[in-house]
Amino acid sequence: MYMYAGVQALGTTEAETEKTSTSKPLVTIVVPTYNEAENIGRLIREITKSMENSGYKDNFEILVVDDDSPDGTCLEVRRLAEKDRRIRCLLRRNKKGLATAILRGIHWARGEYVVVMDADFQHPPEVVPKLVETAIRTGADIVVASRYTRGGGVSGWSRLRLLMSKTAILIARILVPGARSTSDPMSGFFLVRKSVVEEEKLNPRGYKILMEMLEKLSYSKVVDVPYVFRNRLAGKSKLGARTIIDFLIHALQLSPMTRFATIGLLGALANLIVMSLLLILGVNKYLASLAGIEAGILFNFVFHEAWTFKTKLKGNWKERLVKYHLASAGGTSTTFLTMALLTSLAGFSAVAAQAAGIAAGFALNYALSLTKIWSRKVRATVKTGRV
Repeated sequence: MYMYAGVQALGTTEAETEKTSTSKPLVTIVVPTYNEAENIGRLIREITKSMENSGYKDNFEILVVDDDSPDGTCLEVRRLAEKDRRIRCLLRRNKKGLATAILRGIHWARGEYVVVMDADFQHPPEVVPKLVETAIRTGADIVVASRYTRGGGVSGWSRLRLLMSKTAILIARILVPGARSTSDPMSGFFLVRKSVVEEEKLNPRGYKILMEMLEKLSYSKVVDVPYVFRNRLAGKSKLGARTIIDFLIHALQLSPMTRFATIGLLGALANLIVMSLLLILGVNKYLASLAGIEAGILFNFVFHEAWTFKTKLKGNWKERLVKYHLASAGGTSTTFLTMALLTSLAGFSAVAAQAAGIAAGFALNYALSLTKIWSRKVRATVKTGRV
């Protein structure tokens, strides 16, 4: 077990934090804050009580990451930290944003495990030890406090808010494959093993950093722990229209489907341009079709490597290129046969028929590319549900 030693001055900036002790507790609880002075003191006391009662007295720290709250949040943390060396506060000046605050908290966390939670008591402090115990017992790299697994739930929500939450989860599951690893990819309450967090892969936006972690990080197991989401104890909720817009943009940015479609459209254009040029030069329509298809395949492969699936590369590019050609065989056949049939039987121009064939082969190419070529680097059995 890790023992914590060393004291950090409260309200330090990131530069000052670098000079502090590097002693390691087992777990760091990261709490991002902005104007949470009414809640933070009680929250820290309740987290401390829950961790101590669960046997983690000398093996945890609480790291508050405050975005320079004008209500004195960090001053309240400092008052508590003067009596307890397990409490720290990282003050971020001229910076705002929950997801980026969480990422900085993970960066400066000293624990092997990092628990992320809100400061408003919507995430019950008594669940924190359960997340840690579950990670240790199951060997999970990510443990999600879930509202939607057996035993979980929400308290005091209107039907509209519940519908919005479930709609967001549905959107996440459709667009972001990693979100299917848990029953609650929109949760803001979770544990992650610090060693799997590759900061350079993450570009968080808005509030939902877990969804990005599930999609981009290389982890072996995700486990859900049920909890009941509660109403905010004090202060003002930060949920609004901007939050919803940020989520939608973030999901689209993370979605390989969106990137695949974008590159696919550009690849289709490359296909048709090459085919058209060859037809102008008098090349047979069938050869021109095949040459256009190959040009599109090569274009798509290069840009899928560089953008669509850049976080999921495995093996060498030559192997992936061969696999991509094999995976594209169905789409290639569909494109070529559609072109041949539409020109011969329906009187379509060769280029128009080729465009129709490209559209017909898109869905098959996407499914095979995602599952057979650019699959996740590390993907062991995922366990979800009551633990």
